[in-house]
Amino acid sequence: MRWPVFAIFAFIVMVLQLSLRNVLTLQSLRQISPDLVACLAVFIALFAHRGAALWACWFLGLMMDLAPTDGDPGYFLIGPHALGYVFGGFLVLQLRTMVFRRRAVTLAFLTLVFLVAASVVTVFMLSMRSWYPGGDGFFALSEFWRRLLIAGYSAALAIPLGALLNSTMALWGFQSNAARR
Repeated sequence: MRWPVFAIFAFIVMVLQLSLRNVLTLQSLRQISPDLVACLAVFIALFAHRGAALWACWFLGLMMDLAPTDGDPGYFLIGPHALGYVFGGFLVLQLRTMVFRRRAVTLAFLTLVFLVAASVVTVFMLSMRSWYPGGDGFFALSEFWRRLLIAGYSAALAIPLGALLNSTMALWGFQSNAARR
């Protein structure tokens, strides 16, 4: 995998996610907006080597931890998304041998799986943080339900995004494990 290409795509996807957040927000479903960064993380986990995929998932999760949110408390908690993305990436690495990698529907399904797995870790870490003295009231079940809705919405948007990312496959320089003839 070419890391400069990853950095450019990570920047573009993060800017798109932050700038289109208000446009793509579903007001009727608890103010959810899609996680486009997760779609990029799943795409990388599908094609990159194991180590590169996990480092890329960690970096993308770290970017999500540092990104401003709508209910921004004024501080950033580094760790929940980063570890959640690594766990989700590890799960995608285990499943990638069982799927057709170049299909946009595969990216959509694995984005759903990735975000559900990442949500389990993220919500657990945020709920553990709320147990500290002076922690804010955190409702884990409502937050997990909200993140499940985000996972479904992101999976729906991963189909066109997957087709777009598959068209850029030559730029990434992913190595194939197949024997060359």
